[in-house]
Amino acid sequence: MSSAVRSTTPHTTDEPEREIGRYESVNTHTHAPTTTLVIIAGLHGNEPAGITAAQRVIEKLNHEHPSAFNGRVIALRGNTAALALQSAEMRYITHDLNRLFTDEQIAQPASTSPEHEQMQELLASLRAIRAQSDRIVLIDLHTTSSDMPPVVVLEDSIPTRKLARNLPLPIYLGFEEELTGLLMDRATNELGAISMVIEGGQHQDPHAIDVHAAVIWTMLDATGILPLSALHHPSDPTRTLRTAAGVELGKIYDIRYRHPITDPSFEIQDGIATGKKIKRDVTIIATENQRAITSPVRGRVFMPNMQRLKRPGDDGFFIVRRVGEGWLGLSARIRRQGWLHALIAHMPGVYPQPDHTLLVDADLAAVLRRQILHLLGYRLIRHDNRSSGHGIMRIVNGIRVFTRAFLRGPIKGGPDIDDPRFWIVRRHTLDR
Repeated sequence: MSSAVRSTTPHTTDEPEREIGRYESVNTHTHAPTTTLVIIAGLHGNEPAGITAAQRVIEKLNHEHPSAFNGRVIALRGNTAALALQSAEMRYITHDLNRLFTDEQIAQPASTSPEHEQMQELLASLRAIRAQSDRIVLIDLHTTSSDMPPVVVLEDSIPTRKLARNLPLPIYLGFEEELTGLLMDRATNELGAISMVIEGGQHQDPHAIDVHAAVIWTMLDATGILPLSALHHPSDPTRTLRTAAGVELGKIYDIRYRHPITDPSFEIQDGIATGKKIKRDVTIIATENQRAITSPVRGRVFMPNMQRLKRPGDDGFFIVRRVGEGWLGLSARIRRQGWLHALIAHMPGVYPQPDHTLLVDADLAAVLRRQILHLLGYRLIRHDNRSSGHGIMRIVNGIRVFTRAFLRGPIKGGPDIDDPRFWIVRRHTLDR
């Protein structure tokens, strides 16, 4: 099958244009089902590696015209305003673009800030792509300030898990519960896209470009757009990813805690790096305003913020824990059991809403969070940091709060959606 190409032309202004490039097969202009792989690169201004990788892939496709190509790939720049500054420290100008994709921020006028304008333009581009595609897969390419192997971050839905497993990289779950306004989350819940974030390595490491290019080639294969065997690759993309993953290959982690920066004085302690094991309330991870920062949960450090320019609200560090392969398999099987979801919706202290949302008594939700809600494919839309205790105390607290909810009986008319005594949980969009 012959292929047609649309190439972009350089912008005449100092700000780079949105589209990096695209390549599509002839049948995308017919009524045949179309899969589009969307590449987002440079969502942060100091992360250009993904842009270079996308350019390499588009140029190779344009040069070789593979006859097996069946679908469309479109690569877009994220924050063109911040990218134009060409600063190694400038992630964004006034707002982190990857925290703005919420209903409240989308309702703001584009003139609110440079990032609001970027968000509106990028979202318009994605909506237009979705309107022309039967299926859309989005990969958001990033790099990190700390030295760490590449990873895949994704919403914990079964379809996304299945596609992400084609990438021989460690997988991280639960980011969308700790961070609001992620592009990945918006693309999934508004556009129905299978979406994931790739952290390809350290900002200035040239190998991050190779990793991102390998990710793109692998995803073209996994989505059925272009088999890896259709083109000659100087180095096997999957081998590139396996080598980069190293001992982390095949491991799965769950986000347990995020520490937001509150002051520019935030500084990671010497010896703290991604993968470092820490003890709850003991290990000093960072300092801020001359105060030692520890974690309220045990686990491993993930993505400690090593950037020189730190702003309040930025991510300081995350704490993650390992998830077993057996847990994922069990989860995939039981999420399809409708009777279990009906049982959860009618438990004492749980109030179903018309939009598939559940209001759950906060103390009860804290107990059910990991072992039940996550297992059944529910994500936390609104929650707080209350703990259900550890070990035997968790069991005791679980019995206590369940008994209290049972004896109290249902609230007449149900709780108000804004009642802080209740968490909001909802099944993952792609699992529904």
